[in-house]
Amino acid sequence: MEEERRPKPGNREITYRVGWKKGKLEVADGKVKSAESYVFLEKALWLRLLDRFVWRPLPLLPERALLPVLWALPLVAFGTTWWLVYMLSRP
Repeated sequence: MEEERRPKPGNREITYRVGWKKGKLEVADGKVKSAESYVFLEKALWLRLLDRFVWRPLPLLPERALLPVLWALPLVAFGTTWWLVYMLSRP
């Protein structure tokens, strides 16, 4: 009969690649012992910044005013862009 393959007890190294970054993790007894780049295991910095500053309730606007503001925003952006182009085209 074939012998079962069992993971060896002790330390082992895991190499990974995320995008263009590579790293190694040293794992002992199921816990990360040391890591060259531990950032990929937790939430990325830009996601934490989005959670903290962008995706939060608006304290100044009531919910009833939010929909008209969202509808008016593209119109204001278009009008501002059109006015800037007009100002640049003047002699």
